[in-house]
Amino acid sequence: MHERSLPASPNWYCSRSSDVSSSGLLGAGAKNIIYLIDVSASSCRVVGELVGHKDLVSGFSFCQHAGQSNICVSSSADGSIRFWDSDNKALIREEAAHQSSVSAVHWSPVDKNLVVSGDEKGVVVCHWYNTGDTTSFFPEPRTIFCLTCSPHTWSTVAVGYKDGMIVLIDVSKKGEVMHRLRGHEDEIHSLAWSPVASEDTLYITEATSGATAGDEKGCYLASGSKDQTMRIWSSAKGKSVMTLKLPYLKKRGSAVDPGVKERLWLHVHWPKGRPTQLVSSCFGGELVIWDLTRTGKQRWTLLGTSSEGQNHNRIVFNVSSVHLQDDRELIISTSMDREIKCWDLASLDCCWTLPTLGGFVYALTFSPVGTGCLALGVGDNMIRVWNTLTTQNQYDTRSFWQGIKSKVTAASSDIEFLSQKNGVHTGLGAPSPPMSFGAAGGKPSYSLYSCAGEGTILQHDPSKLSGEAADIDKLIRDTNNIKHKLSPHTDFSWKPDGKVVAIGNEDGCIDVYEAPSLKLLCSIQQHHKIINTLRWHHDHSSPPELHGLLASGSSNATVYVHDLRSIIENPPESPVVLTEPYRRLCGHTAKITGMVWSPHHEARLVTVSYDGTAQVWDVLEEAAICNYRGHVVFLLCGLVACGSRCDLDWRKGLHAA
Repeated sequence: MHERSLPASPNWYCSRSSDVSSSGLLGAGAKNIIYLIDVSASSCRVVGELVGHKDLVSGFSFCQHAGQSNICVSSSADGSIRFWDSDNKALIREEAAHQSSVSAVHWSPVDKNLVVSGDEKGVVVCHWYNTGDTTSFFPEPRTIFCLTCSPHTWSTVAVGYKDGMIVLIDVSKKGEVMHRLRGHEDEIHSLAWSPVASEDTLYITEATSGATAGDEKGCYLASGSKDQTMRIWSSAKGKSVMTLKLPYLKKRGSAVDPGVKERLWLHVHWPKGRPTQLVSSCFGGELVIWDLTRTGKQRWTLLGTSSEGQNHNRIVFNVSSVHLQDDRELIISTSMDREIKCWDLASLDCCWTLPTLGGFVYALTFSPVGTGCLALGVGDNMIRVWNTLTTQNQYDTRSFWQGIKSKVTAASSDIEFLSQKNGVHTGLGAPSPPMSFGAAGGKPSYSLYSCAGEGTILQHDPSKLSGEAADIDKLIRDTNNIKHKLSPHTDFSWKPDGKVVAIGNEDGCIDVYEAPSLKLLCSIQQHHKIINTLRWHHDHSSPPELHGLLASGSSNATVYVHDLRSIIENPPESPVVLTEPYRRLCGHTAKITGMVWSPHHEARLVTVSYDGTAQVWDVLEEAAICNYRGHVVFLLCGLVACGSRCDLDWRKGLHAA
């Protein structure tokens, strides 16, 4: 597929929406797509996707049997169950045995043809892969949250419900309820069977459980609940034999948005070959491994303690494990922090982290000072900065969310002329925020600007990433003596020399300001709909007459190019209004969402549109050169890169290279 990809974020609040095959292939449901990620090497790699569901992927499971390890199954809120061939990335069969949203699915570890699914109405369905037959049961009139097939008896299935009930059913006897396990007081988030078909491995005493385990055949079952406890159950007796309470760990030092109230999701995972050890999530994204033969604080060990920053910083939803042929035991975890992490069970350290995207990618820009640093404006209210040239960590990213309250639709890295601009700025006595944070005290000589959905443009201080961002509208209003409310901003573009910035607005107007005071030079009133994208022609290796070209795209299908060279070189005393474009580019059939000038050709522009095409233009001739139609959905942004290639995917919304 692609050399490097950032996939969509795995789905939240699903008990088993990701799983790992015996060969080390991770499947993770992200909205209605399943991303396939190779985790068998020292670093991960996105190798494909499974596309077809019409709604959220709620469950995913690989067949763990020899000869069928490439076959997998998924469930969805669209009510369907789909069987896939992960090698060919192809749909094998779709089944519609459920009449409502499916909440869980699991492929039996014992029977290579048995798949069990459950829906929100309480219906449990057995699917036989080899014949295509299905059988439905209705053990309890409750909402199913999770289920898991026994690894020892093909007919035994544990089902967890929203109200805290757990039932063990026998699917060979029409879903007959074997035991009702009562003890939890809230949602059952996860269930996991012991890898050993015995109840004498933990040596649980009568004082702990109220009964002596080991005198009847059975198997232990672990459960995790929203009531903040985990329980170990005897399937032979149908009783709880151990209760584990989550430890309150010291709050991690990494920054978390204080405006987001975190919830608990308690996932439990019983690794193969480790009958006395249980892995669980915790309150703040930590993973802990429990020694079930011990008591007190010695019972659990925190993963990732050898160095700072290894753990997730938000709640964990899914944990799965794989024992590779090179004898490595790996755990894969997905979290609300939009990261996928791989852990080594031997060292309990994090091997690698794969960042994911929780929204559409609306903007891409390479840093002019940090070679290979790519900034992404994403619809999850965050900015990612990806160091694409690093060799040690191919997915070296940093996330910024401070001051952002909506989706990020534009991002720009701007180099400031500090001594001159700061001197003029201070001399004018203009109010905060300044147009640069300054280089005094060793601070960087550049700033990061972002435009979010609430219509503001924020300036971020690279030396104080955890600090508040500054809104530049105050400076615009004060410099230009504006009393009325400004139109919400939708995009902006700094001229490469840093002297001028163009700002697009919701009303279709484009305002051009002169730095550092942001004096208004002109207003372009050509578009009549919201401005989606603006781009200045680059200055390198191009004649001076092209340096003033500004391309703009709106929710109309026409692209306009404006020649502002004379206005920039001879600023007017009062702002001028422009109503006619320099060039008009017609050819798209839907709104324009992104554009970029070619760094290799003069006056060559690429535009992308909701019509699903990317169009290359000879601007001076107003001529379409070529049209790329490989995408099957709308395009949001594009980037012409110099040097190494990087690809980004989000729910089929973007492929940029």
